[in-house]
Amino acid sequence: MKQLYPNTYKESDTGTNGYDYSKGHKRFINFKEINAFIKHIQNSKDLRKIAALLGREEKNGNKKIEYSSIDQSIKTHNHKEEMSGVTLGRDLANLLPQELAMLKDENLELLFNLKYIQNRLFCFEKQGYETMQKEHYKMAKNEGAMIICVDTSSSMSGNREYLAKAITLFLATKASMQNRACYLINYSTNIETMELSSKDNAINLINFLVMSFNGGTDVAPALKEGLKKMQEDSFKQSDLIVISDGYFDDISQNLQQQMQDQGHKGNRFYLLDIEGYGDKKTFFDTHWVYDTNTQEATILYTMR
Repeated sequence: MKQLYPNTYKESDTGTNGYDYSKGHKRFINFKEINAFIKHIQNSKDLRKIAALLGREEKNGNKKIEYSSIDQSIKTHNHKEEMSGVTLGRDLANLLPQELAMLKDENLELLFNLKYIQNRLFCFEKQGYETMQKEHYKMAKNEGAMIICVDTSSSMSGNREYLAKAITLFLATKASMQNRACYLINYSTNIETMELSSKDNAINLINFLVMSFNGGTDVAPALKEGLKKMQEDSFKQSDLIVISDGYFDDISQNLQQQMQDQGHKGNRFYLLDIEGYGDKKTFFDTHWVYDTNTQEATILYTMR
């Protein structure tokens, strides 16, 4: 198999199939590197569509997501009018002082960027009319929990991991804002987990995401942990997504059967393959390959 990023794989502990199962050593990456990729998500319509898909209830698999963007005239205030209240948005000219203060704290700068992307910054409201672009997703209304498995193996080192962590942070923040259950699994050949709750602040989330293993890749423990979590009441309607480069071996038939059985209960399993170069993984409901240059996600495989 062609190695697109040389010198990123360890030579030890490889199986007969060439996949690396070596144990890595826990390390920590600079969260500023993750922060640099947050705006990449904002610029990718496909990544936002995938984010909208997670946790959505789909009956009989017939529900589809349709994305549209229209210009809409909405009531707002112009600069000549008096301020009448506070609203959520991303009007930088009318931000509340406490929102601007986050930019002075490097620990909170990432949170500012996330709130900006999701139109969740507190802004002064002024009355009038202006044209704004609105994004619309047509989908099932019920929102469920999400389980996010992020690959931190050596083959992900660098921009792949930074983008994967930025996507994870975006999804986790979205879940928190919508009061949806969210479970994070950081994996290589080992796993670390975190259940996100309303009590967790941005610093705890960032501390979890900067952790990396830098070893071989074994997705099976992460999937097993996700399946176990789905048995809990708050995660019975959850969807699971693996964010990886796709460079991992097939899983056992037994584990595949467990995923299929869980799928009959309405759960979905997705793989977002960043700059992938592995084979299609047919044990996921949908396998996307994401191109960071075009910022487009292509479906490599889907059950539907």
